[in-house]
Amino acid sequence: MNYKKILKTLLASLILGLMLVTTNIGQASAQEILGDYSVHLGKDFGYGAGSNVRGTFSISVRGNQEDIQQVIFMVDGKEMITVIEEPFKFQFKTDDYGFGWHDLSAEVVTLDGETVVTESVRYKFLSPEEESSGITGIILPIGGIILVVLVISALIPLLGKRKSERTGGKPRSYGMMGGTICSKCGRPFPRHVYGLNMLVGRLDRCDSCGKWVMTTRATHEQLAAAEAAIAQSTEPVAVKDNGVDQLEASKYVDSL
Repeated sequence: MNYKKILKTLLASLILGLMLVTTNIGQASAQEILGDYSVHLGKDFGYGAGSNVRGTFSISVRGNQEDIQQVIFMVDGKEMITVIEEPFKFQFKTDDYGFGWHDLSAEVVTLDGETVVTESVRYKFLSPEEESSGITGIILPIGGIILVVLVISALIPLLGKRKSERTGGKPRSYGMMGGTICSKCGRPFPRHVYGLNMLVGRLDRCDSCGKWVMTTRATHEQLAAAEAAIAQSTEPVAVKDNGVDQLEASKYVDSL
């Protein structure tokens, strides 16, 4: 099973989801055209998800502003304010007009004395409780995706550990995050996305000894030297104690 491919797919899905949610939250607007003019609602500060909005918004008229004498902005057919100069725009707080569905429109009076009423745009002004519920409904799925990615990332070293990572001696690719050298076993390994940034270093798990160590990004020269050292230490080394070759002496010890 290609665990790295699975991780990349999950990360791509997370990024796409964040982009879609950010676009949805950061924009709350609609435009219905009647004649040459249309009404537009833009978010200045607050919450916006489709037709559900709460906070500070600006209603404006789009069209040839040079031909406009005045604009009367309306909510549910009632006057909000009359604007007599450019930009024909009015900022308001949704809480000031009550919670629930509202129709926004504008009555445009041109320099010729003609009156044009734009098509209404419909929005639901949310209560604080509805806004909190909407935000939670967006955050929870994203949090779930992040949790799945972190769990898969943590399992990859355990499920996908390869023999070549222990034997060494071959050129390795350390990925976009670079490689580091384990302070416990001295073996190089690629830094992982699930590592924890601790300011002074990155707490990461060694692929060879399985221990968590504080790491910094190693240079290409340091990684090459560590790989070369592993390649030269593939043969068992006899350890001597008080002049006695322990490897040689061990063959005379009875097995228990």
